[in-house]
Amino acid sequence: MVDAVDTTTLEKLAHLNELEPAALEQLAKKTLKLPMKAGTKVQAGDQSRWMLYLVEGKLSLFSEGQPQVIEAFSRRAHQPIFGASRLKEYAVALSQCQVLRVDRNLFDTLSRQQSEAGYEIEETTLSDVESELFSTLYQRIVTGQLALPALPEVATKIQSAINDTQIDAARLSRIVLMDMAVTGGLIKAANSALYGGAAPVHNVRDAIVRLGFSATRQLVISIAMKQVFKTSVRGLQRRMLELWDRSVRVSALSYVLARHGTRFDPEHALLAGLLHQVGMVPLLDYLGHHHPHMEDREIDAILQRLHPVMGELVVNDWGLGPDLSTVVREVNQYERNGNSPPDYCDVVLVAHLYALTHNRRGQPVTDVPRYDQVPAYTKLGLKPPNEEMKLDLFEEAEQEIRQVMDMLKGPSPA
Repeated sequence: MVDAVDTTTLEKLAHLNELEPAALEQLAKKTLKLPMKAGTKVQAGDQSRWMLYLVEGKLSLFSEGQPQVIEAFSRRAHQPIFGASRLKEYAVALSQCQVLRVDRNLFDTLSRQQSEAGYEIEETTLSDVESELFSTLYQRIVTGQLALPALPEVATKIQSAINDTQIDAARLSRIVLMDMAVTGGLIKAANSALYGGAAPVHNVRDAIVRLGFSATRQLVISIAMKQVFKTSVRGLQRRMLELWDRSVRVSALSYVLARHGTRFDPEHALLAGLLHQVGMVPLLDYLGHHHPHMEDREIDAILQRLHPVMGELVVNDWGLGPDLSTVVREVNQYERNGNSPPDYCDVVLVAHLYALTHNRRGQPVTDVPRYDQVPAYTKLGLKPPNEEMKLDLFEEAEQEIRQVMDMLKGPSPA
């Protein structure tokens, strides 16, 4: 049996007691109290996603071969059972025990949001009406009351399958075949010039063999993502489609930037670009259902300020990794990390600003810096733009950009 957990239990534990009440309440909703029979062995490497705390009973912790007995309610029991980087540790229950299982990614997200002044409500420049709505939405986010979109089933299954050391192309192909749109997109990718497809492939298994397992995983998630960018609110369907179109464009540009260097995985950059504003999806859906008459200007203000915090929760809920969390959290921080090595957020940031500069509507963008004047641009080692403020890299890769966009959503002008 799995018991619910209240905040009074969490606020006594190291690290967790640093969270404010609203954040602690959200964490409690995702925390489980699990029973352990005497003799049960738990390996740290299998629990790396979680922070485990002993709250009842007694267990023996083995670290570097040395046993240490931990009893509930002791000072040591207020600390996580396993250290974050000690994956070779294991513990054995010496009696009937109960262990709290805390989502590490969610804790990191809530802790970071609490410490970053950029999310402080009183520092925003919204109108009174917008500020009130912002406050309501923010509280719904940090208390877990705003529903997160679900990762498409085919993407969830491919995530689990790739972690299996016994996986093979035949089993992966059966998963991909669950979704016909993903099936077609994957075969199209394998036959494109992007992957050197000289002889055409006609089935999913051969496509997976050509692409490799890692690229297959990234592409399956990316192609399936179109299912996420949807709303049942008729008045916002156009907005959601525009959000998807922008995301696909930034995704294709990110892919090309990653291929230009040697540091990055192009498929991972593609997924990062596709998700850089994914936090807008649940926000739009909420606003459409609860504030159907809100003006576009107000919607834009709320989306711009809240999509990073919302997007980080979505990406963490899907288990897509810390680098993608960084992308959605920091893609609007144009002066970020000026002295650190380039990362995927730098790639997406430049792609995002480039897409804004050369948006298809031809409208001038005045509230963001030029894409070639941010630290990320210099860190990526890119050449100066031409007289039309375009990059030769993108001009020369126009066909490649079209192919990526076509793979994600069907034929579309670059």
